[in-house]
Amino acid sequence: MLRTAVFAWAALSSAVVWAEIGYVVKAMPDDRKLAITITIPNVQGSVDLQMPNWAPGAYILTDNWRRVQDFKAGDGGGKDAEVEKVNDYTWRLKGAPGSFSVSYSIALDPVDGVMHYSGPSTYLYVVDRKTEACRLKIETPEAKWPIAVGLNEAGGKKDEFVAPDYDVLADNPVTMGAFLLDTYTFGGKTHYIAYRGAAKSQVDRERVKKACLDITKTQTEFWKSQPYDKYVWHFAVREGADGAGGLEHLSSTAISMAAGAGPGVISVFSHEFFHLWNVKRVRSKPLGPFDYTKLPKTGALWWLEGVTDYYAALLLQRSAWDPVDLFYRELVQQVATTRANPRRLEVSPYDASFRVGEAANGRGNSSGFGVNYYNTGWVCGLLLDLEIRAQTDGKASLDDVCRALWEICKDNQPGFEEDAIRQSCVKIGGEKLGDFYDRIIMKPGELPIEETLAKVGLQMAEVDEPTVEVGFAWVADREQNRIRVRRVDDSAKEVLKEGDLILAVDGKGLEGTGFRLNGAMTNALRGAKAGTGIKLKIDRGGQTSEVTVTPSAGTRKARRVVPLSGASADQVRLREGWLKGK
Repeated sequence: MLRTAVFAWAALSSAVVWAEIGYVVKAMPDDRKLAITITIPNVQGSVDLQMPNWAPGAYILTDNWRRVQDFKAGDGGGKDAEVEKVNDYTWRLKGAPGSFSVSYSIALDPVDGVMHYSGPSTYLYVVDRKTEACRLKIETPEAKWPIAVGLNEAGGKKDEFVAPDYDVLADNPVTMGAFLLDTYTFGGKTHYIAYRGAAKSQVDRERVKKACLDITKTQTEFWKSQPYDKYVWHFAVREGADGAGGLEHLSSTAISMAAGAGPGVISVFSHEFFHLWNVKRVRSKPLGPFDYTKLPKTGALWWLEGVTDYYAALLLQRSAWDPVDLFYRELVQQVATTRANPRRLEVSPYDASFRVGEAANGRGNSSGFGVNYYNTGWVCGLLLDLEIRAQTDGKASLDDVCRALWEICKDNQPGFEEDAIRQSCVKIGGEKLGDFYDRIIMKPGELPIEETLAKVGLQMAEVDEPTVEVGFAWVADREQNRIRVRRVDDSAKEVLKEGDLILAVDGKGLEGTGFRLNGAMTNALRGAKAGTGIKLKIDRGGQTSEVTVTPSAGTRKARRVVPLSGASADQVRLREGWLKGK
């Protein structure tokens, strides 16, 4: 039945002489798969198709070809085409000239009534014809599922989309089915938020929408451009208070996030949206058009990923979404993570980027060769930013380097050369930036963090932070759906025991499940003061009672960013310009 549909559609395509390579994706949730049909016009007797070996943004070789099942093909004469498997990921078709048709399936389980897929693991491409326009038609069950994708609609049709080439087609994941949808508009363009996953109903959707809108506004103003027609946030939601991971796309992002949407989640939002420019458009030449048969080689991943992460944090602070203290804490964490890796003394940020394909026995990874280009790039971005500000007396910054690279790459230009970042730093920050750049990017070794922070009147130091000790530790008991005491300090042993269930704090009940219950307990204790009793309603072996614990004052050692003693007015001025984006 599928084969009949394939050749009927192929004949129609040939009759109307479509200019595009046509893709039809049929969602088959009951069969837990997608059925894909490709129509290839103007074949002169033979054609090769390949499945990508990697996906842009994830520098790891994958075996996507293993997912292809039920492969069939027809030639321009309406007969079965001869199929030769050239290698694991290449199919060669031979037959009568004309419009060839290909059909195959990809296993895909629906989750909570939603199917989501990415392009590089789903779409075969026609070898040597990736630059031709593509048309995508999505067929859903009779219920007419809604569809979220960053591609432009074809003539206003809700189930047909167009792409100028295969790269654009593949770089737009699709969510379809019973997802939750929110929208907002900025710059006259619609942004879609598509939630899927069992925990999607637990999200504070208004807060998330506000975060997405604020990020959109701040970063669009930073880049002074908005290079897309529409944007889609594809969110896969799981239970939890915080934590997320994502992959950038040309006019969308796919993010797995905790329903609590804590600071880490919002940071990933910011990171992935910044990629709209940095990576997807501001990129080194090897990152498009793509050769999907092998991993690209570029020494700029420290910039494309690490500096993106730096700005994700810095711009959240500038927009006042995150307080400066949170930004400083991330700075300390990034430095600590970078310095915890002894390979930093052997591998430069450039080589960590350029040699990523050598990792994992030649299969690559998404963090770098020997050195992680995320945290190392974060720190390098900080150092370059502060050094440019210091060398120009605050008249220029790394912001200007970002925009200079944008000028090289905007309007679908072919990307920058490998030395363009250095050249832009020197042009904007002066000749001394060349030696500084070479020292921190091109050579391995200890990064000059302390001396560079001092130029804006800051230092990292061990400090005694005041704390309030409530006298016990707790955890959410999933079986009983209650907060359970898991440790009792000496100060509370007279009133609490391990295993006690806490039902209420100061007369307020604790409700929720999982991370929501944890959040309720955290919020209940947030205002605790040393010397002021906290009333707890507890359940001990089925017997309820009220007890009072009295928090005590304490201190803990913490590494923090603090003002440098004796900092000059000029150093403070440079710091304020850095944090405020001036």
